[in-house]
Amino acid sequence: MKSRKFVSLFLSLFVVLTLVLSGCSSSSKSSPKDTLQGAVEKSADMKSYGMKGSLKIEDLNLPPEVMAEEGAAEALGLIQSAEVSWTGAYRLDPMLLELNLMLSLSGDLAMSFQLPIIMNEEKMWLKVPNIPMLGLPEDLVGKFVEFDLKELAEEQGTEWTGMPDVGQSVQFFNDISGVVFEHIDEETYLSAPKAEEAGIPAEADVKNVVQFHLTQEQVEPFVKTVIKDIAPAVIELLSSNEEYRKLTELTPEDLDAAKAELESVTDEDLQAGIDEFNQMFKSLDILANFGINGDGYATYTDATIKAEIEDAGQTGNGTLKIVSELTDVNGDVKFEFDVPAAENVITLDELAEYGFY
Repeated sequence: MKSRKFVSLFLSLFVVLTLVLSGCSSSSKSSPKDTLQGAVEKSADMKSYGMKGSLKIEDLNLPPEVMAEEGAAEALGLIQSAEVSWTGAYRLDPMLLELNLMLSLSGDLAMSFQLPIIMNEEKMWLKVPNIPMLGLPEDLVGKFVEFDLKELAEEQGTEWTGMPDVGQSVQFFNDISGVVFEHIDEETYLSAPKAEEAGIPAEADVKNVVQFHLTQEQVEPFVKTVIKDIAPAVIELLSSNEEYRKLTELTPEDLDAAKAELESVTDEDLQAGIDEFNQMFKSLDILANFGINGDGYATYTDATIKAEIEDAGQTGNGTLKIVSELTDVNGDVKFEFDVPAAENVITLDELAEYGFY
């Protein structure tokens, strides 16, 4: 059973990893491997940018047995009417990250609220949202709850060493991408359609597109390659590089345990895990477009994940859509909130007085 869970873990990890890494290409004229590594290196030049995006669940259908339960129809309607979106900005020096999460509901229960998050090298602030149904005290709404990142790390028995080094992170992902593309057939998963063919809006100002496509039929060969070739190589990479271990917060003992678990996966375990996956997922289709602007930066991403799942005789399906865009790369980005003023900040101890911590 542990082996099967390990197979599932690595499958999920590397599907996401390949989705992220395959999008960072800089020119459709080169091979995906070459453009990937070139753009990963170029991403080290990103000193600032704005960001925006959205996430929404569509065409969600649940089993009749579930829909017959009290409140199920209302819950389904609530999920399908909800959209999560975000805006924000990032600056490297001095480091400042701002992310404003927004949840919007349409229909009879139409409402929306925002959750701004701000972070610098030492602290993080979370603005208390104005959500009437929660009945929060008026003098608390709008305040920024302050988190000392060093103190939080110490409470968890770790050491806060600041934000990851950009150059080191770039080199790490460059090495990981080299491992991935050494073992998979890039032509199987990647293509280079035109922006209009991929459905990317003209205002995104995309010059080149890399498209990633993974279907149900491709899962089996993909996961076998991950377990047999890619995962061992990644473990070896981390084992031989102390800086990468610090970056990923993994110890040699963690990696030894992962290696031993991986080596214990037999062909029978692997096939059983794949069969279990195929029994649950009746269909799966992941399509992601990565748009590259004229300067060679991957600034646009959209992904559509369609799945039909069957469990214990009950079948459901749905679609998840994600769109993300970077703007004003290396420009003079605007911060909506910036570091909050002292009079608008509340500490965790003060928050505890309200009974929320």
